[in-house]
Amino acid sequence: MGEGDVAGGVDGQVAEAMAAERESLSNACRSDAQRLGRLLAPDFHEFGSSGGEFGREVVDLVAAATDPEDEPIRVENLRGWLIADGVVMLKYTSESAGRRSNRTSLWRRVAPGRWQMFHHQGTPVAT
Repeated sequence: MGEGDVAGGVDGQVAEAMAAERESLSNACRSDAQRLGRLLAPDFHEFGSSGGEFGREVVDLVAAATDPEDEPIRVENLRGWLIADGVVMLKYTSESAGRRSNRTSLWRRVAPGRWQMFHHQGTPVAT
């Protein structure tokens, strides 16, 4: 069994970061500021698809704007790379409320099996 096959190896770290990303996109998480806040690093930074720049204040903005009963965010072509031990970059396309965006997230492991996003960028898909 190679390093990529064990939990904590390449595949395990990428899979854990992907699971954290999917959680961060769920309406249950997005509508709960505390839950979403646990997934964002203290130094979190985002270039939003709106063109705005955000820090951790995005937690309260997202929670206030999300209803758990909303249509879920669709994720396509989620893929990831281990940049360094405990640092994963994810890329995917999201669709929400008829808007599509290409997205990139950077995640760091803060404890075994626990990840926090420290950077995110969303870019609208050209139509």
